[in-house]
Amino acid sequence: MRFGSALFAAAAFAVCLHAADGGNVPPLVLHVAAQEQDPPLERAAFRAVFESSPAKVGKTLGPKDDMILMLVLDLTGDINLIDTARGVLADRLRELPANTWVAVVKSQDILQVLVDPTPDRQKVLTAIQEYGVTGKAGLLDTLEPAIKMGDSLLSRSSVRVAVLYLTDSNVYNSREDFTNPVINASDAGDLSRRFPDQLIKEKMGKLSDALAGFQAPLYFVHLHYFSDPINEAFQRGLMQLAEESGGSGAFCRSPGEIPASIEKVLTSVQQSWSVGLELPPGAPKSATVRLYNGDREIPAHSRFALKR
Repeated sequence: MRFGSALFAAAAFAVCLHAADGGNVPPLVLHVAAQEQDPPLERAAFRAVFESSPAKVGKTLGPKDDMILMLVLDLTGDINLIDTARGVLADRLRELPANTWVAVVKSQDILQVLVDPTPDRQKVLTAIQEYGVTGKAGLLDTLEPAIKMGDSLLSRSSVRVAVLYLTDSNVYNSREDFTNPVINASDAGDLSRRFPDQLIKEKMGKLSDALAGFQAPLYFVHLHYFSDPINEAFQRGLMQLAEESGGSGAFCRSPGEIPASIEKVLTSVQQSWSVGLELPPGAPKSATVRLYNGDREIPAHSRFALKR
């Protein structure tokens, strides 16, 4: 990987952490994340439309190019599911190409970097094994700052960046109460009875608007699918956030689905594309991008709220 040294990578990530606390500098180049397709995409065939005008395609990075994978651990539930995921993840991470560097971040309480970006797989695996399964689910609180970290790193490097959550997040174990209690127990027509998932829908909508201001793609593997209305609304919203960002995700409905889900999502991460678009002069703050490869329109990060 073209960092020059591990020290440089750690310094770059430290800059990213400080940047997550402040404002964003508007990018000169918009990095549009997209997934590999069948048949495979061609590097020279990308073109894009920014709002209604053609956009100039700049540097394009594909499946064989350098990458930083930011692995965010958000695990507080069933230790058996978590241990299964740890084992599968360890095997899969060992198979990643040498030019994929991995950082490990903990999401409980606050985002805490456990391992700076490194090619040292053993260091990463040790951090995953030693990660403590305690506390409240952190995804809803840490998602925006985690993407902001990845975005800051993306804007300062010439590599692909992906933010991957390994989570078992349960809305009922979040710090914020997203239940919609019945306001009038004697009124059968009370709207709080009819829309118990309204608060979590509003939260996911706010996150969607917030993440439109960033460019790093979101991926996730959720180890435990919950079937109650509030968690289902959260899970639909989480998948939408990933797809809107140009990433992807998977939910596990049984322990047996964990290996395939991790394999599927890590393959998507590895095979992802980052297409650089030069912003036109006077680009609007809110913009839509349509990405093409030849004559094919490609599912990609399409809605941006550009920072000023």
